Amino acid sequence: MFELINARGEHINLRSDSIFASSPTGLGVSFTNSYNRYDSYFSTSKVNVNQGQFQADIWFGDVESDVYNTFSGFATFLSYQPLTLVYTTGVGTWFRDARVSAVNKSELGGNNSDSNILNESFTLDFVNPWYNNKSVQYIKYKSDPNLAVFGRGYLNANTTNGTKYGYTYGGNIRMVTP
Repeated sequence: MFELINARGEHINLRSDSIFASSPTGLGVSFTNSYNRYDSYFSTSKVNVNQGQFQADIWFGDVESDVYNTFSGFATFLSYQPLTLVYTTGVGTWFRDARVSAVNKSELGGNNSDSNILNESFTLDFVNPWYNNKSVQYIKYKSDPNLAVFGRGYLNANTTNGTKYGYTYGGNIRMVTP
């Protein structure tokens, strides 16, 4: 499932009856890698993620009288950028932030044989790699009043007889004279 979310928090399903994205490309990721050579070995010195593009053909409307209204509503939705592409698969939901690169506009039946459908190409420029929001459950532990007696602490003391060094262990202070 593909879904777009705009800056206003509005959602559009790109796999509905009135707006259907087909032939999507650009769902992967690519990198530019730099290496340093050490004799016959190459060590990675820098890895950059390349900016990707999502491209799809979008079919607008299934009733002729509603096609232009659907396209107009989609264009209005896109005007509130940045956008987030939501991609739901069998392994979870993934997000990628994007900006519109291109939305083509033709006439009914111009790009296909069905005169009741508007078929347009659509391109997004991604601004980050895919991410997936994980939920976190915080667990509050009971406080342990005896926690401070386990471990050591070191201290210095200046006395009239000279400097003494001490440490605590198990709640007892032991002083050592050098």
